[in-house]
Amino acid sequence: MGEHWVNLDGPQVSLREVLQTREWRAAQQAKILTATTAATLIWSSTRIPGPIKTGSHLTAKYQAVAQGIMHQYEGAILDMASFHRRTGFEFYVLVNQPAERVKHDLVLFEEQTRFGQLCDFDVLRRVDGQIMPVHRQQLGLPQRRCLICDGNAKICSRSRRHGLTVMQAVVDDIIAEGWREV
Repeated sequence: MGEHWVNLDGPQVSLREVLQTREWRAAQQAKILTATTAATLIWSSTRIPGPIKTGSHLTAKYQAVAQGIMHQYEGAILDMASFHRRTGFEFYVLVNQPAERVKHDLVLFEEQTRFGQLCDFDVLRRVDGQIMPVHRQQLGLPQRRCLICDGNAKICSRSRRHGLTVMQAVVDDIIAEGWREV
């Protein structure tokens, strides 16, 4: 369970746990956005392929990312929280900022740092009572890049273009590099 990886040393999680976390996340997002009228929700989780989603170095690094986001939006924060789950560290920040600007800022972070590529930032808002995500393509921003080949991450993921062991090795290296980045 992670014995091959220096930085992915957490427990293995099942697909069921991952799916339960998705349901939990959606319920939390709905609860937060239902309680507010005009705010932008940043919800972040890690983007780690495979059954091992955590590790002590990864969690510490991701907490530093959360602190950086909170510092960036200091003065505009309405609420925030973090969660240590078996499926990975997650946090949210509710801000009084335009959703499009927030998404643009976070995509820049994802693109400009190698560790940022392991961060999944959902930017959500309420529009006519519905929870609406802000997507990269809405803003004319490029699709997320694959960690291995820089191609379209969704295409590589869905086609399983790169083996899990290769992906985990790259993720492990990115986590190690991340200590020097953020």
